[in-house]
Amino acid sequence: MRARGWIWTVLVVAFAAFAGLRLASGRALETDLLAMLPETEKNPVAERAIQTLARTTQERVVLLVRGADPADSRAAALALARDLEAAKVFESVQCELPPIDPLELVRFYAPYRQRLAAPDLPPGDLAPAIQARLLSPVFSGMPPHLDPLGAFGGFLAGLPFQSTGLELRDGLLAVQAGDGLHVMVTAALRGSAFDPVVQARSLGAVDAAAARMARPGRQLLRTGVLFYAADARGSAEREMNLISLLSTLGILGLFALTFRSLRHLLLGLACVAAGLASALAVCLLAYGKLHLLTLVVGCTVMGVAVDYAFLLFAHHLGAGGAWNPGATLRRILPALLLGLVTSLLGYGALLAAPFPGLRQIAVFSMVALAGSFLTVLLVLPDWLGAPLPPRPALGAALARILGRIQGWSAHRRTPLAVAAALALLGGTLAFSRVDDDVRGLILPSRALRRDEARIQELLKISTAGAFFLVEGADEGQVLAREEALRARMPIPGVAGLMAVSAFVPSPARQEAALARNRAALPALAKGMLDAGFRPEAAAAAREGLDSGPLTVGAWLGTSFSIPLRPFWLGPTERGAASVVLPTGSPDAPALARACEGLPGVTLVDKAGSVSRLLAHYRRVATWALAGAVALVGLLLGAWYGPRTSLRLLAPSLLGMLAALAAGAALGFPVTLFTVMALILSLGLGVDYTVFLRERDAAGTSALLGVMLASASTLISFGLLALSHTPSLRAFGVTLAAAVLVATLTSFLALGERA
Repeated sequence: MRARGWIWTVLVVAFAAFAGLRLASGRALETDLLAMLPETEKNPVAERAIQTLARTTQERVVLLVRGADPADSRAAALALARDLEAAKVFESVQCELPPIDPLELVRFYAPYRQRLAAPDLPPGDLAPAIQARLLSPVFSGMPPHLDPLGAFGGFLAGLPFQSTGLELRDGLLAVQAGDGLHVMVTAALRGSAFDPVVQARSLGAVDAAAARMARPGRQLLRTGVLFYAADARGSAEREMNLISLLSTLGILGLFALTFRSLRHLLLGLACVAAGLASALAVCLLAYGKLHLLTLVVGCTVMGVAVDYAFLLFAHHLGAGGAWNPGATLRRILPALLLGLVTSLLGYGALLAAPFPGLRQIAVFSMVALAGSFLTVLLVLPDWLGAPLPPRPALGAALARILGRIQGWSAHRRTPLAVAAALALLGGTLAFSRVDDDVRGLILPSRALRRDEARIQELLKISTAGAFFLVEGADEGQVLAREEALRARMPIPGVAGLMAVSAFVPSPARQEAALARNRAALPALAKGMLDAGFRPEAAAAAREGLDSGPLTVGAWLGTSFSIPLRPFWLGPTERGAASVVLPTGSPDAPALARACEGLPGVTLVDKAGSVSRLLAHYRRVATWALAGAVALVGLLLGAWYGPRTSLRLLAPSLLGMLAALAAGAALGFPVTLFTVMALILSLGLGVDYTVFLRERDAAGTSALLGVMLASASTLISFGLLALSHTPSLRAFGVTLAAAVLVATLTSFLALGERA
């Protein structure tokens, strides 16, 4: 082998070693679904809020335990919590709550009580109202002379601690439902939910504890990012292994049936391996980690990467004793280069997509194709010096097929058949529908979706994934704007709004309460004396009127602020900001209407934003597809002439129409991924027609190369139909249908020779 071949071989081996070491570490895979999505919010504070909330939820798992009866529910939950703690893989496990000191709230808020609430003074004598307050069983925590009309007690009772369906029962957080008592157990992870080591240990502990807890009549519901990340990883690995195995077997079968040569089989696999090793190494160097979808889709590139080797092997088989590897490679090199360029253009179009995951797929595929092409160019000719034994039967069969195809191409009814096919495809396209909802890209397992839906129903947690971002010049303005938003309640579908201002009133509201208390002081003092209070006790009612304001900083230092701490974003480059989270089952339009006209209040709907971005890029990609068709047509026209360029483009266009019609018939919506698949099919379809156009005198070698390349592409991308991810399944079916029809109709390119 020549020096350039050895240099490329050494480089590929280095790529393979690097990629193997990184993958063996177990930390080179990215299972964070958010990392695959683009940043959609123009406001950086909104993106920061999204990341903050995501980190808060992804570090915790939530388990709900139901037993045969309430006593069994409590026993099962306590046993589960003990087993999880004994596993020593979680940072903390919480089932029983520590004894709550009811006076902690009183001690914190009491110094600010004159700023928090003011009594509604009844007309006339206040003494009866004050005496009635003395007999009231409502807990205030304050001596009667410091809260004579219960305004402070009313403030404490109104704090929204119970914003979910949970209630405290015998020291456990539980929710009573029609099927029994569900007791909640939570566990904090020791690390990221996307860390494979953390995943394995935590899932093992939960599964083992669940197995020990299992009894007739008991049920365990689970949710959390940990389970979704593990589900996505396991599903991707299963699909990758299955698609790789079936794709490899299919390609091996093509080699065995066609060439009957171990040398060609090994060289073909070497082309694929070189492409994959190069792609893995380049992506790991460029991105640090590989998205799961990159691995799954990357397996399908094997079917395209082997096309260049197939075309060279087909000419090797058909050359017989006249075989000259160097001369043959020089003759087919223009077709190989044109095929590579059109494929790279197709994958390169994915780089314009807003998805980081999709861009990584584009880089992976482009590098894999380039690596395979370089292997064919630099290595294969030196290993194909000897001619292959003649296969007269195969040559005769290919000659008959070619002759029949040329007959069809020249038949006078062929244009009519094409026109009828176009009419049929056009009619089917009427049933196409567009769906850009990002939630259709990933489909978790049915068990996970069922558990999450039930937990959300029990806990009354919002399923919309949307929240309000509140911004202001300072802390006081943020709190005031939160209060303005809370004043918009009731909002359809919203059970409540979790907001910091429910615990810390805005300075304006605190000043208003203080002014009212000052104004009420003379009447209140008189009423207390009339009710029998001693003068010194009545005088004490003015305590706290000179206190300073309650601030968010002071509230953040309390233990009961822990659940809402992530909602306070604090200082930002535009002042200060916070998050208000709706509970219940709201829809995005209702939430959008709720914040209309409120300055500084923005609805952040990540799923909706990404879906709108997908719709925008789908439209952009559609125009890009039209531009690519025009560009390829101009290139082919400049090389072959206008008439021939139309004949070379026609199979690809028919393939795209057929793919859209097949998607409509199968119920697949048109998405950004559908358009991307069509862009790729354009490059592949043009490859085949160009390969046929550049055939030799007999033409059988080019026909065999196109048949093998098309078959391997169909095997690889058609296997994506086995994926349980809807977007991948639609992508594979679209591309396979387009390539199949483009191959079958590529005979249109056989009418003329350059």
